[in-house]
Amino acid sequence: MTTSPASALYIHRVCYADTDAAGFVYHARYLDIFERSRAEWLAQRNLSPTKLIDEFNMLLPVRELTMHFYKPGLLDDILYIDQVIEHRGRTQVKVKQNAMRKIKDGENEDMEVIASAVIQLVCVDTSTFKPKAFPDCLFIAE
Repeated sequence: MTTSPASALYIHRVCYADTDAAGFVYHARYLDIFERSRAEWLAQRNLSPTKLIDEFNMLLPVRELTMHFYKPGLLDDILYIDQVIEHRGRTQVKVKQNAMRKIKDGENEDMEVIASAVIQLVCVDTSTFKPKAFPDCLFIAE
């Protein structure tokens, strides 16, 4: 399967706990924000990490991660996180996530990407930790 958009944006307000001494979003916090976005994506499909374990005997560990930082996120920024499935294999999926904020320029409110990540997840069995096929219900659009 090739590229497909996520069904909705995840919205995150930057708080003090997200920032470093310079007042910028600390780089590692983007991992937490992106993780919350993926959890919300699951919830929109009536799934959760616990349900994946209990009903499907599967885990979704991160196999590979690449991040890029374009502009600093700031305290009180409202971040809009999207995600696009760039590639879906039988046991692995590659998801691109963007952290964006609105540019307030007169009457335009265009979005600018301030950070992005490409995350490769692998589906593994909970008891053997060996790769297993993704269930189709994970990718059915809502």
